[in-house]
Amino acid sequence: MAVQAATPTVDEAVEEVAETFAVQVREFLWLASGMFSAAALFLSFMGYFSFGAAEDAARNFAAAVISSVLFGICTLLRLGPDSL
Repeated sequence: MAVQAATPTVDEAVEEVAETFAVQVREFLWLASGMFSAAALFLSFMGYFSFGAAEDAARNFAAAVISSVLFGICTLLRLGPDSL
């Protein structure tokens, strides 16, 4: 009565890698959208305070708002990490 170790088949291994990759891509998109919105908002405020040009700050602020909406949608769809 020898006990055999359960070795995964090639199909199971490929499926596990695909699931892990999909989770990593979702978490990357969630994190990247949040970090981009924070960076764009910071740049708009720094541009306005340092140069006083509202036109340049408006473009960065629009990018920050769009990215924060994307971050909010990603958060609502639970694309971020499960541990939060």
